[in-house]
Parts: sequence; structure tokens; C-alpha cells
Amino acid sequence: MPADQTIALFGIGSTNLRSAVGTPDDTVTTDIHVEPTRIRDLESQVCSRLEALQSQAAIDAVSIACAGLVDGGVVQEIDTPDDAVVRDIPLGPTIENRFDLPVRLENDCTAAALAEWVYGAGQTADCVVHLTMGTGIGAGVVDHGHVVRGADGHATEVGLFPIGPPDRASSGVPGAWEAYCSGRGIAGFVRDLLKTETRETVLDAEDLTARDVFEAASDPDPDPVADDYLDRIARYNAAGLGTLVNAYNPDLVTVGGGVGASNFETILERTRPHIERYALPAIPDIQPTRLGDEIGLYGALAPYATQSVPTETRSIPATDD
Repeated sequence: MPADQTIALFGIGSTNLRSAVGTPDDTVTTDIHVEPTRIRDLESQVCSRLEALQSQAAIDAVSIACAGLVDGGVVQEIDTPDDAVVRDIPLGPTIENRFDLPVRLENDCTAAALAEWVYGAGQTADCVVHLTMGTGIGAGVVDHGHVVRGADGHATEVGLFPIGPPDRASSGVPGAWEAYCSGRGIAGFVRDLLKTETRETVLDAEDLTARDVFEAASDPDPDPVADDYLDRIARYNAAGLGTLVNAYNPDLVTVGGGVGASNFETILERTRPHIERYALPAIPDIQPTRLGDEIGLYGALAPYATQSVPTETRSIPATDD
């Protein structure tokens, strides 16, 4: 695609939808618009935003990074914030038919790994894994410039690595990593532990969130129960990261997502002492993403970028809230 053409970029998560316009020379050329994702009305929402972007620039293509399972322009499954699952959203065909524009649809974690490879810390890596720790746990892998997909595009569903006891599950997989260490998993795991807890604690099982657990265990006066629970969670994270290292042998892991980005230092400090027990290859460099919440937009743009890898991370425009 010529560098003077423009792409409508979308980063779609379960909670927020981001959109902007970019060009293949790796530049986001408009402010980034953020609004709550309306998953049950996603086709209409994206089409409305595309119309708004067309009022700012002549759009030549549409590129979307979307949470969930995607295939052939269709969002096969995506979780809602209230834990429901919406299936078979024909996002790509709808846009193509309505706007007569080519559409690229990519899983958000895979797009994030591409963003790291082209614009972020992965520019000098041979194999980069981007790990998203949010409501769930997911990953994207770029190995020597090639996206790891698998036969059906599910090769990097790392959140389903079975690393814990089988009494907790995710997507039907007993012991799944995200059943213990994602935002949803931490809250559920800790609520279960509190049912038999006899020690005094500030943790309240009602409406408990992962943030509550991290805050209760933080200095200067950590709650001993929360502190103990985070140590248990750290051992599950170590098993998950060790399995990831064994599966993909990366030289770089970047971490993002609501849980991973907000609590990176705490997670890594508690987890690092245990990772080597689970990993055969050398432990890679593990660092928080530099691309922030806009990583999905940069991942949507990355496939259109020029062949030369940029030498530094590009600046990100101001967010239009």
C-alpha cells in the first residue's frame, strides 16, 4: 500500500473501542477517539465511527484489532463485561458491503505482538511474545517476522495453559492460567479462598476485584491475607510464564492489559523467583509495553507499515476522551 494512502484503525476491547486514522509510514494522523464498546451492537458502532473518520480523511482501507476469536473477517466469539459471550459478528463483510473498502481483522493479542515487533521493544528481538493480562489472559507471538497462528488461529491461547488445580476452569479447561491469574480469575480465586479463611483481613468477598487484592497487599501496611494470596497467585503466574517460555522460546516478553500494566512490578517481583522451576530455555527479558492502551491501534497499523523496521517508538497522539 502506498505511503500516501490512509487506513481507518480500530482497537476493540471488551470495555473500550479506540479509533483513529493512520498511514503506512507508521504515523497515526488523527486524535484517538475512545468510547465504551457496545459488543451487542458492534457492527453499527464501528460503521458509525468509520463514517466519522471518513469526515476527517479519505479512507482507503480498514484495519481492526479485536478481542476474542476472529476468522475471515468474522468475530467468532467475544466476551462482554458482564461475562456473556457474543458470537458470529460479521464485522468485516458488513463494512466491505456498506463502504466498499478492504477490511483486515486481527485478534487483539496478535495485533499487539505485531505492534511490539514493528514499533515497540520487539524491534531488536528474534521472537517476541506480547502477554495481555486483563479480564482474561491472552498472547500474540511473532517469531522471526512470522505470526504464530496454528491450524485454526488458536495457537497462542496461553490463558488456557493448565497450570493449576482442576477445581477452577476457563472456557471448559480445568486449571487454566486465566482462571487463577486474570482479573476475573484473581477475583474468583480469592473469593473461594475467603470462604474458609479464619484470619482477619480487609478483603471483602462481596464485589471483590483484582484491584482490591493488589491494593490490600501494597505497602506501607500490607494485609497479610492479601499478601499471602498474591504469593500463591505468583506461583501460578510462574507456571504460566514458564510454560510460555517452553512453548515459544522468546527473547522478549512484553506485558500489557489492565492487570498486567497496572501491577507489572508487583507481579514480576513476586513471580520471577519461581519461573526457572518451570522453564527449560533461558528466561527472556520481561518488560511492560511502551505502547500503552493504544497498542491495538498500532497493531492494526503494523501490517501496512513499510518493510524497514523503525529505529524508535513513534509518538502517540493525544487521546480524545
